[in-house]
Amino acid sequence: MELKIDLLEKRRKKSLFRVILGIGFVLIASLWIIIRFFEGKSITPFDWFYFGIFMLNGVFHFVEGLGYSSESFFGKAHILINSELISLKASVYDKNQLINWSDIKTIDYKFNKYEIKKMDNTSIIINLSKFDYMSINEIKKVVDCIAKEKNIQSSF
Repeated sequence: MELKIDLLEKRRKKSLFRVILGIGFVLIASLWIIIRFFEGKSITPFDWFYFGIFMLNGVFHFVEGLGYSSESFFGKAHILINSELISLKASVYDKNQLINWSDIKTIDYKFNKYEIKKMDNTSIIINLSKFDYMSINEIKKVVDCIAKEKNIQSSF
């Protein structure tokens, strides 16, 4: 049994409004520089700063309006549980929680977290509080199934 979910993929939906908003921001930024140039005024660092802010804002709105996650430029967020390992990362800003099944001696589920005792008698906690309810239920189901297959003492 395996559970593999890309959390950034399922968060975004396409939005015509955001695509139009993004194009609008890009046009405003471009027109600002073009107008300054044709009026014969010098283009100051403030103008370039203004241009950059509006251009970035426009690009991000456009990309998200097309259904892509802008967070994916900065990292990944996923759930990966298979017969080899448990790897959980709730958002691009969180640390990856990773443990190999071969290192697990016992695994206990307590409210929104797994308390795992490793073979070397150290303990680690895998926190599930940043995941949604449906994801937590899927994680619990897969972890329980794999723990039974591997004869790992567990309490759920």
